[in-house]
This record gives sequence, C-alpha cells and structure tokens, in this order.
Amino acid sequence: MNLGISAGVVTAGLLALLLLGIPIAYVLGLTGIFGLYSATGGSSAWIALTSGATMHLSSSSLLAIPLFMLMSAYITESGMGPKLLDFTDKWFSKMPGALYNAALAACGAFSTLSGSSVATAGAIGGVVIPEFQRRGLNVKRGMGAVAAGGTLGVLIPPSTGFIIYGELTETSVARLFMAGIVPGLAILTVFMIYTMIVSRAEERKAPFISQPDVTWVERWASLRQIWSAIVLMIAVLGGIFFGVVTPTEAAALGALSAMLIGVYVLKGLTWSGVHKAAVRSIYSITMIGTILLGGLILGRAITMLEISQDLVDLIQGAGQPGWMVMIWIMLLLLFLGMFLDGAAMTVITIPLLFPVITSYGYDPVWFAIIFVVNTEIGLLTPPVGMNLFIVKAISGQPMSDVVKGALPYTLLLVMMLIVLMIFPQISLWLPDLLLGPR
Repeated sequence: MNLGISAGVVTAGLLALLLLGIPIAYVLGLTGIFGLYSATGGSSAWIALTSGATMHLSSSSLLAIPLFMLMSAYITESGMGPKLLDFTDKWFSKMPGALYNAALAACGAFSTLSGSSVATAGAIGGVVIPEFQRRGLNVKRGMGAVAAGGTLGVLIPPSTGFIIYGELTETSVARLFMAGIVPGLAILTVFMIYTMIVSRAEERKAPFISQPDVTWVERWASLRQIWSAIVLMIAVLGGIFFGVVTPTEAAALGALSAMLIGVYVLKGLTWSGVHKAAVRSIYSITMIGTILLGGLILGRAITMLEISQDLVDLIQGAGQPGWMVMIWIMLLLLFLGMFLDGAAMTVITIPLLFPVITSYGYDPVWFAIIFVVNTEIGLLTPPVGMNLFIVKAISGQPMSDVVKGALPYTLLLVMMLIVLMIFPQISLWLPDLLLGPR
C-alpha cells in the first residue's frame, strides 16, 4: 500500500475508533499495528513493533512514573492533605478569601508531593469542600478553586507528564522539572490574586461565619505538623535540581521516604494502608502503562510512515509563520483536551507535533510547558475534565455548579497560556540558570 494512503488510513482509523468509544489504549495500539504492517509490508512488522516499544519501556527514566505514583499514594493515604490545609488556613487567615486561598496553596504544596492532579484535587477537596459549606462560604467558587488548584499537579514537579514528554522527545526530565516551577508558581499566584479580589467584594455584601483570630504562636506551631512534607520536597526535588540523584533515583527515594514518614512520623499510614496504597498505584500504573505502550506503537508507525516529516513539509510549504503555526497547534490541543486525558494526548500528538516545533526553531523545553498547561486546561473543560468529576464526586453538587465555579480559573489558565507563549523566558529562566543554556 502507498505510504501516503496508509498514513491517511491510520489517521482516519484512529479518529473512527475514538468516536466509537473504544478504550484509548486499544485505539492507539490497533492503529499503530496497522500502520507498522503497512509500512513494512507485513514481513518486519513484529520486529518493528517489539524493538521500538521495548526500547522505550525498558528506559530507566520511565521507571520514575510508577515510583512517583507510589509516593503519591503513600502521601495521600497518610493524611498529609488535611495537615497541609490546616497549615495554609492558619497562615492565610487574615487574607480576603482566606479558605479559598488556603485550598489553592495547599494544592500547590501537595502537587510537589504527588505529581498528580487527580490525587491533589481529591486529597485537598475531600477536606476543604465540607469546610466551605460549614463556614457559609461560596461553595461554587470553592469547588472551582479546588479543581483549578488540582491542575497544578501536572505542572509543578514531579510531573508524570514531563517524564512521558521527556522520554518521547529525548529531553532532559530534570530540565523539564525545573522549567515547570516558575510557571506553576505564577499560575498559583494569579489564581490567588483573582480569588482575593472577588472575595473582598463578596465579603462586603454577604455575611459568612467568621473564624477565631489565629495567633502567631498557632501559625508557627502548625509548621511542626508539616515539617516531614518539607523534608520530603527538599529530598526529592533538591536532589534532582542539584544533580545529586536522577529523577528515577529521586522517585525511589521519595516512595520509600513517603512510606516511612506515613507509618512512623505522621502515623496515619498503617501497614494495611501501605498495601492498599500499593494496590491503588498498581491500577493507575497499569492504566497509564497500557496507554503509553499503545502510544509508543503508534509513534513508531508514524515514524516509519514518515507522517511527521510529511506534516512538516506540508506546513512549511504553506508558508505559514511560526507564530501562526503555534496558534493553530494551541487551538488543536485545547480542542483535544476536552476529550482526552493528558497521557493519551501526549502520546498521540507529540510524535506528530514535536518535529514541527523543532523545524521552526522553538525550544523543546518551552513547548513542554505550553503543552502541559494545555493539558491543565483540559482537566477543567467538559465533557472529560477529570478534576471536575473528582470535585463533583466529593461535593455531591450538580456538575453545572462545578463547571461554573471552575470557569473563571479556566479563563485565567488560558490567559497564562498566552503569557507563557509570548514570554518563553518565564519557563526557561530557572533551568538555564541552574543547568546552563541548552
């Protein structure tokens, strides 16, 4: 079969299977196998299939994904979320929209321990949403803050999205982790400023249950209950940033440390809880692993069918400037984010888009940040916005209220996406400072 026709059939088959509702891992694998069969004439399809997938799946950098997931499961099971929220609630108590901002800050802190948006939204939301109701606050806004704060889990390291991107593009995971810090903190700051502004106006008009004043003694005392989380953050991220350990070694250290802290320091993690957390992480790892395997098969087919190169030639032949190409790519990613989770979107689009980006001279690290922010937006946009469903399940509120609460934060994310596109140094400054320019 002609390679051009094969590429068209693969693309059409991928879209058709997705529309039929077939699980994404099977969709990726089946279309990839067909593409490999077409590219090799069938004789070498199995060799191409096994060699490409085995090479990537045996990569030591991918081992960091299950280890970070295990760390996240131990942290969640140990009850660290409520302690982080209590700490941030005390320190933000004098601020307009204190509990909203405490929830956002707790989400940001929990993100550095979990690397998962769903785990972050679940751990913090399960504690703070009932508290919004008890204090007579705007629950709709509170749900939006939790859903939006949870998205930071895919941007603030350790992030599984960066690990997958780094493996697919051969980009340094340590550099990607560093690049995510400043944009993540910037987005968190924008969320909090917005929340303070709207809360100040709301508190002037509507009464709410005020809380007792918090003394400085109580604030400093609250720091004692999260010291173990601070040590864990420094051990994992500091080790990576200063070159002491690789991301995979840091993930192993983090998983072991999280278990020991949960069992012996926080005492919220029992040995049965250790088993429960391990089983839960295995389910998550299996899901992501099958998606990644299917994506690697499809990526191999895309390479052998030369679809990426054809796409580069097509776009450059059209004479479109780089900024216009980036706008079209962003619109595509925003659309796909409504229907695909981050892992699926990464393994489907990166093999196609990465050659286009590099052909225009754009920095792969900068594009990783732009890409991940797009997946953040996808977590807040129906019909497949995972964080919306997590918050709905916790709160028991109608999905329409959750979506309305998250809408302002979604728009703020879009605004920050534009800012990060216009000013690449926001993302590149820290990794260039610590590791030197690429």
